[in-house]
Amino acid sequence: MASSRRIFVVGGSGFLGQAVCRAALARGWEVLSLSRHGAPKQAAAGHGGPGDPLAGGVRWIKGDALEPDTFREHLAGCDAVVHSVGVLMENGYKRLADIGYRSSSSRSAPTYESANRDTALSMARAARGTAGVGAFVYISARDAIPFIDSRYISTKREAERELLAHRDQMRPIILRPGFMYSPARPATLPIAAGTKVFQALFDRTPLGCALKNTPFAKAASPPLRRELVADAIVNAIDSPGVSGILEIADIERLGARRSS
Repeated sequence: MASSRRIFVVGGSGFLGQAVCRAALARGWEVLSLSRHGAPKQAAAGHGGPGDPLAGGVRWIKGDALEPDTFREHLAGCDAVVHSVGVLMENGYKRLADIGYRSSSSRSAPTYESANRDTALSMARAARGTAGVGAFVYISARDAIPFIDSRYISTKREAERELLAHRDQMRPIILRPGFMYSPARPATLPIAAGTKVFQALFDRTPLGCALKNTPFAKAASPPLRRELVADAIVNAIDSPGVSGILEIADIERLGARRSS
């Protein structure tokens, strides 16, 4: 049986964060999650009702990832922090107010710098200053995405570099997945199917050669099921030898590993 742990999830009400919380709770771990408003509304968090472990299993912390004084005391006793907050585009399509980032009249809308980099580094610095926090999980990305501002990936790489620079103080676990999908989010399924078709065409037909040196080559990576990524995260936390950057093949291997 896997050892009992306590983890602190930033973004526990988000798409991947929910799956991480469920995977950890299924192992009997204690889960805390940072949110501006504390416990999210059931509909907003995507809870399945009273039977959903998130409904009563997560301890929701009211705070702001960019303001350490609002969450620092809750890091005490935690074994790991999981950061799953971020934005793909700076157009307000994804509200971060309920997943650990405050967007208000006193602060401008989330940017790549604030959401993808600064929230992670704020959490990591607080975690390094807290005795007992041994690992920090950061959800990065495999590569730049065609037609998306290059700052999306550059800010993630900046966060990666600082986490790796302090690996002697806290174990960095940096995941670089591609597109993530889940039956729980039906809209992601056709995108995942299309990505798989494109990857097959890219790998097995002359189309791949023609597009090899174009931005489209970066889209030819296998999509990953959200639940597999979540299992990879909890398995990585529970494996002291896992550290550094985890590419798609590493994530697939860890996600398929049975808990012991």
